[in-house]
Amino acid sequence: MDIIAEMPFVFLGSRLKRLAEHMQADSSLLASANNTHVPPGLYPTLAVLKKETSMTIGELARAIRVSQTAMTKSISKLVEAGLVSNRADNSDKRKSVVALTAAGASVVSRGEKIVWPLLDTVVRELTEGLSGSFPDQLAELEKRLEAEPLPERAFRLSSPELQPATEEDVTDVVSLLNRSYRCVGGEAGWTTEVGIIDGDRISEETLRQEIITKSEATLLVWKRQEKVTGCVWLEPVSDGIWYLGSLAIDPQLQNAQYGRRLMTAAEQWCRSRGGSRIQMTVLEVRDSLIKWYERRGYHQTGETEPFPSTDTRFGTPVTANLRFVFMEKSL
Repeated sequence: MDIIAEMPFVFLGSRLKRLAEHMQADSSLLASANNTHVPPGLYPTLAVLKKETSMTIGELARAIRVSQTAMTKSISKLVEAGLVSNRADNSDKRKSVVALTAAGASVVSRGEKIVWPLLDTVVRELTEGLSGSFPDQLAELEKRLEAEPLPERAFRLSSPELQPATEEDVTDVVSLLNRSYRCVGGEAGWTTEVGIIDGDRISEETLRQEIITKSEATLLVWKRQEKVTGCVWLEPVSDGIWYLGSLAIDPQLQNAQYGRRLMTAAEQWCRSRGGSRIQMTVLEVRDSLIKWYERRGYHQTGETEPFPSTDTRFGTPVTANLRFVFMEKSL
């Protein structure tokens, strides 16, 4: 039962408050996911202080159009978070002056550059195509937020932020690669090699050894709330040519265009380092995967090489005479 929804005009204010609190909480989670920690609903206060440098609580209340009591509570939360200072006015000790701290200024700066544009994008999509009466639109907004909260929308719509893997990421990367390529059952994605190669795709020992022996290569990860969601291996081959391997997305996120976004980000990473061409190898029997790469602009070179069947570090072939085909793309 939802009495507020059943009486949309009688309890319109309550519904607006409920929706506002939901969106403020989601916005705070989205900010936190981007390493910006702000108490829910308090970004507007920080934004005003960025423009005016310092203000009294009364001035802030009028600027945000809330009661002075509500603003006093908000400032207490921001002081506790270390984002603003609240001191007595030198000219009138009865008044207090609020100003951003260095941490607060940093939060606002990151908000302007990353969080606010991201919020603008996701909320525009959230509200797109609304129709009907105002209560109907509120109901649709609540339905959309329940189905896909703002942080989930932001992850889907934002460009992947790739970062070099750390020692702490190795375990998660190995788990991701094995789930993506060798998993069976309900968690298996369409990239699985089950029935073609048995055993794990890679072990922690092997991956660490690859990282040590191929020091010019970079293992990049795409994280979501500190969890590795995607990874890709990029290694310079010769002047302007890079090898791409171990591209993987969490199987639970496949078929939602995350893979192509990861691929685009990897290509941009190479391009920004002078890359003009990317090469890769794909198992010849992986027809659907080859077609996927072809739709991304890659083509087969005609060159092939046998799968190293005697090297069991990457699994044991079930099918005889497995071969890799070489593919490449000009950037």
